[in-house]
Amino acid sequence: MKEYLVKQAAICTLLAVSLLAGCGAREQNVQVKEPVQPDSARTASPSPGAAASDNVIAKLQLKIAQAKEAREVTAFLDENMPKADKATADQMFIELQKFYDTHLPGLNAGFTEMMGQPGTADKMREIGYPADFNKIVNDDTLKQWLKNQAAAKLQLSDKEGSYFWKVDYDALNKSYAPYVSDDLKAYLAIQSLENKTPFRSDASLKISRDELGERILAAEKALTVYPKGLKAEEIKALYSEYLHEYIHGYRYEAIEEPGMKLIPLVKRSYEKLVKNNPDTKTAGIVKEYLTVINANRDVIYSPGKKGESIIGDPKPGIDAFWKGLDARIAAAFPDVKTAK
Repeated sequence: MKEYLVKQAAICTLLAVSLLAGCGAREQNVQVKEPVQPDSARTASPSPGAAASDNVIAKLQLKIAQAKEAREVTAFLDENMPKADKATADQMFIELQKFYDTHLPGLNAGFTEMMGQPGTADKMREIGYPADFNKIVNDDTLKQWLKNQAAAKLQLSDKEGSYFWKVDYDALNKSYAPYVSDDLKAYLAIQSLENKTPFRSDASLKISRDELGERILAAEKALTVYPKGLKAEEIKALYSEYLHEYIHGYRYEAIEEPGMKLIPLVKRSYEKLVKNNPDTKTAGIVKEYLTVINANRDVIYSPGKKGESIIGDPKPGIDAFWKGLDARIAAAFPDVKTAK
């Protein structure tokens, strides 16, 4: 009996040990899973770069809202654009242009009032061209005010003897082109050249027709490479201005009298552009125009009415081509919107 009880006790002990070992093994194999988060909780946080970009643009917009002088805004860009990525630099440039659009009308209205004050116009006549504000004597306030506008990358210009301020794209190109994207680089280069030497003034061509042809081709290249660029619409508008002037911006010096023919120099410019740039859209348009010119034996206009004008209406084929030029431009650049 005693041996039986000992055996029963041993069996119970072994069962107890086995049960305890089994429980311990189950606890060690338990895997705790993290609770599933909702989609909103799993949304990635903005990258540090994006946050920094938003921050600098917000600071720029605040600076624009609070600025008392335009040079405060350009000083902000001078300091921060070199540290920005290209996308942020592009946005900063666009914000600056928006600022100029709203700032210049008021600036020029105030400047007109200043010019009406006694003695101011006389002092301004002393600055010469290009303008040298240091030539102003006995009026440090006027001198400093003028310098402050120039520091804001604005340029003093004149039209029919009246001064006004405009954007100095040459200054913008030198300061900001190294930091913006390639499409804005192209835009700044085009505007800088136009800024330094406007192609037209007082309703007449101020550069050679060959030089104008080069500007047309530069604008075409920018539109072809960057049809969706930030400034594609503006470049297209300038391309259209250039091409209209190139095709039919004729003055008396471009027409031979009394035959009303196009002078050989102008025609040779067309032929050279087509020959040297055969694969361009512009060459295609000019080549079509040369066909019309040749069909008219170089005669552009009918003679004017005696006693009224030397030059009359354009010949029918010439007139039709001129009127269809906008449609040709639109067809050449279908992916570029037309500026409103």
